[in-house]
Amino acid sequence: MITRTNSRRGWLPLAALIGLVAPPALGDEAGLAVLMERMQTYTHKLQLSIEARNEPLANFYMHELEETAEHVADNIPHYGDAPVGQLTREMLLPAIERLEGTVEAGEWPTSDMRFVDVIRACNACHLVTGHEYLRVAPAKTNPFAQDFSVIED
Repeated sequence: MITRTNSRRGWLPLAALIGLVAPPALGDEAGLAVLMERMQTYTHKLQLSIEARNEPLANFYMHELEETAEHVADNIPHYGDAPVGQLTREMLLPAIERLEGTVEAGEWPTSDMRFVDVIRACNACHLVTGHEYLRVAPAKTNPFAQDFSVIED
């Protein structure tokens, strides 16, 4: 897809424009709120992938969620007085790992339940850190311009 711009050539691929507004990479010292927003997006897309029973896509978003959570655990030891890094390592990462095994095994009903456990881990951490007003909930719709269904061969 291309779009019209004011460049010398007149046309610029959409991908180039997306690069102008992309979020910072993990190594770019993103703050906790940016990383939490990223994890929320990955969690939502993971939910939609699990609901579609799309194992490769679910694994992709689970990996991205886990990688971001590990970054928080390793690089943000505290937020105020809260030991965010430790809590992420002790609460969220084990929940993701339990989900990972069921998705890879194609155990979809168990994966549905384990996904809810991931959300519970987020909310439990928010409660422990005094941010109980930040409540993550399973999404009811797909706001993304993305098809999560399995590709049929």
